[in-house]
Amino acid sequence: MSCSELPDSYLRNRLAVLDVRSASFRRVWDKVVSPGYRVDVCVRRLVAARRIRRIGRGLYVVIDPVRTTPTIAVASGVFSEILHYVTTDAALAHHGLIDQPIFTFTVVLPRVRRPIHVDQTTVIRPVTLDEQRIRAADAYDTTMEGFAIRVATREQAVVDALAEPRWMDHGDLLPEILAAFSDEEVARTASGVLGRTTAAAQRLGYLLEEAERPMPASLAELRPVRAVQLRPQKRTRGPYSSRWRVYG
Repeated sequence: MSCSELPDSYLRNRLAVLDVRSASFRRVWDKVVSPGYRVDVCVRRLVAARRIRRIGRGLYVVIDPVRTTPTIAVASGVFSEILHYVTTDAALAHHGLIDQPIFTFTVVLPRVRRPIHVDQTTVIRPVTLDEQRIRAADAYDTTMEGFAIRVATREQAVVDALAEPRWMDHGDLLPEILAAFSDEEVARTASGVLGRTTAAAQRLGYLLEEAERPMPASLAELRPVRAVQLRPQKRTRGPYSSRWRVYG
């Protein structure tokens, strides 16, 4: 078999990303490409033929000529061999809680990585969290159109958005999202934010009041002493809640 068969083999195995440094690449390469063929020569030819597209050093999206590969599969596929999960906007969109276009795909990692531009409008935003917290996070393995992804649950995505507001672009939709949660999901979210930071718990309390949802007992007992902003990335402060000490 030849170099030209490599993208088709990736797509048959539902692999969205070709990383020449990965173990998966070596397995596919050894199976598909004849001995003696140079990797750099093959990659250049595949790029020229528009079968793969470069998004980073040694990193390529495999182009399906029939359909567009879901970007969440690319975002998770880039980090498929390391500890990670997709969260906030992309995770909530995956769960059907956001219907706006997603241009930033936030992926939680245990170490710092640079943003990866998938195309002119879409970026994969790696963010960091302690490895133990990532392992304890409520995330799971599933598939999207046959491609493997690892994604946060609805509750975990909201917990991440409240603990790290800059990780979410559509934070103004959180009251609407929380309004769609069951009481059990709200309780799990409250437990999650309390395990992260007091500021995250304050933000949740503020948003639950805005969404007119019953307050879990664990949050009702909270008496914060420091004021926080609901969305620190905003330049101006909104209305102030004296109960939660949150600038909305």
